[in-house]
Amino acid sequence: MAGQNDTEPSHTASQAGVPAEGQGDHIQPYAVNQCPIDEGARLYRLRLTIFGAAVIAAVIGAFAAGFPGWQSYIAQDMARRQLRAYIVVRPNHIATVQEGIMPRIQSIFENIGQTPASNGGSISRLTVAEYPLTKKFIHDDCRTVMTHPTGNKWFVGKVSQPATVRETPFTPSEITAIKDGHAAVYFHGRVCYLDLFKESHRTDFCLYWKWQAGKMSPSLYCDQGNSTD
Repeated sequence: MAGQNDTEPSHTASQAGVPAEGQGDHIQPYAVNQCPIDEGARLYRLRLTIFGAAVIAAVIGAFAAGFPGWQSYIAQDMARRQLRAYIVVRPNHIATVQEGIMPRIQSIFENIGQTPASNGGSISRLTVAEYPLTKKFIHDDCRTVMTHPTGNKWFVGKVSQPATVRETPFTPSEITAIKDGHAAVYFHGRVCYLDLFKESHRTDFCLYWKWQAGKMSPSLYCDQGNSTD
């Protein structure tokens, strides 16, 4: 049977950080330092909270003061987007794909917006390239496009464009690649114009025709290269 000295020691006042009788002024060190550290941390967090609240209040006040002007800007921007011109490109079916024949496409530019477009120009090209397409076609900048001879003064409704013709005819290797499904004919380019508010816009387009069921398919949109601003 265990004696009294073998039992678990009880928690005395000295072990809990309070000086036991007979120890005089010898106090545990952590009992002296604990309160000042907690108080300093508390004051720091309080000052940080007050500073954060002041910043949030300043931001809310600035937003509230400028809200009427911001709201007016949004309304004007929405009105311009609804009223401005939007140009889309609609090509006709490609002519016969045959060795010795130059690729040719007749296209129509259509303004589907509610107001006319002016000072429009376009540059388009016909290219035989791999299918599926992995490269990205590079377009001319609008300063070059808007001074191109194919430009139109106004875009209202549908406007027929001069035919786009490649300078070189189809080669035997191109015809073989197209009919084997490894190549397609791509029609790509850029249209630039001004809207009613004299702001410049562009439409980038990329369409293609591939060999399908013994003939060329209808025009299809490329996975990339079609965008408008």
